[in-house]
Amino acid sequence: MKQGLPKHILIDKSPGETRVAVLREGRLSDVFVERQHRPVLKGSLILGKVQAVKKELNATFLDLGGATGYLEGIPKPSPIEGGALLVEVLSEPIDKKGARVTANFSLLGIMADITPNQTGYSISRDIKAKGRRASIRELLSNVIPKDIGVFIKSNANKCELAELEEELRTLLVDWERMQLDIVSGGQPKIVKPSASLMELRGDWRKNAIISQGKDGILFKKFNIDAQISGALESVVETQTGVVLTIEEMEALTAIDIDLASHKTAHSHPLKLAEALAEEIFWQIRLRKLSGIILIDYPRAKNLGARDHFHSEIKRIASQDEYKLVVHGWTRTGLLELTKDRLGPSLRDMFLCKNSVSQFLIEVIAIEACRTLITGSDGIAIPQLVCSQALKSALLGPLRRTFDKVNKRLGLEVDLNVDLYLAHDEFYIQAKKIT
Repeated sequence: MKQGLPKHILIDKSPGETRVAVLREGRLSDVFVERQHRPVLKGSLILGKVQAVKKELNATFLDLGGATGYLEGIPKPSPIEGGALLVEVLSEPIDKKGARVTANFSLLGIMADITPNQTGYSISRDIKAKGRRASIRELLSNVIPKDIGVFIKSNANKCELAELEEELRTLLVDWERMQLDIVSGGQPKIVKPSASLMELRGDWRKNAIISQGKDGILFKKFNIDAQISGALESVVETQTGVVLTIEEMEALTAIDIDLASHKTAHSHPLKLAEALAEEIFWQIRLRKLSGIILIDYPRAKNLGARDHFHSEIKRIASQDEYKLVVHGWTRTGLLELTKDRLGPSLRDMFLCKNSVSQFLIEVIAIEACRTLITGSDGIAIPQLVCSQALKSALLGPLRRTFDKVNKRLGLEVDLNVDLYLAHDEFYIQAKKIT
């Protein structure tokens, strides 16, 4: 991607939700959401219950407590159905697809990581002094059991050995506690929650300006909500004037390029191909598209433009941290790409399933909570007028979030149902005292 303005990260914390928006060149490029009632599983260590061991599929299926886990392979010793197995979640469950998990995990520290059920020591190459490396090896031989693997990070280069030893022993105590959980069995539970949203993506912070706000005020200042709404639309008019139609389907995503919408498409075909490659890659990243992606680039008079578009897509994909694979042209003349699914798409995060415009009730409920906080000034006893669906959400799965709002306002907000309102409609008014 072209380099210009520094990356700008906006962190918005509201009751029940943390949102992160990443701006590149002043334009929204990434959105991440963490909702309190729906915790992020990725990165968590979960003590799951083995549902089935399928040797013919070389797979193990687990109950993670509210979600299903899929483990490729069968750990040794082979797990027993109904028994407990400690796993790390690699990807979030999406729709009917279970979470992808692994039994090969590490307990992470600041100066060291330990990997249970493995052997051997590894020391960062940044620790170069022979005497320092020898001292660390001696420490490891005295502290770490033989069935535990260790990686010493570069952070351990200048610390006191006593500090490193303390961290290693703390990690070992954590592992011993987890082993007791495994023996005790019981219902599936999270043994170690995932890191916070920003901790998981610490790489965001590199060479970035970070702004923090609350209650959606920062997002409104930078027009983030409007940009998200635009990214949920299927039709996009690019900065070049070319219209893209992006259709997300169950099996694949189709991207149609309408060159006829660009009056001078044939005047500078190579430059236009470069601009479209940049724009489409931007849309793939922002919308968090995954799976099979097919791009219909018209067979223009200048066939070199299609080849140039292909090479530009490959170049951009190779420079990005997201694993986008460019396979080439299909027999029907479509450019085929694939991308691993790391989490829900932007549509999955905000819209109801199989809907092109209807927002999830939880999205509306949290927005109503933000509005109550920012829009109740001057109202002695505010009342939220809303649909029955919104009231049910606020008193049901979003109850903890609604309670936080009441606590901040110092009162109990009344919820008044208006049957004529759609599920995403609400407004605040002063409660009439009779």
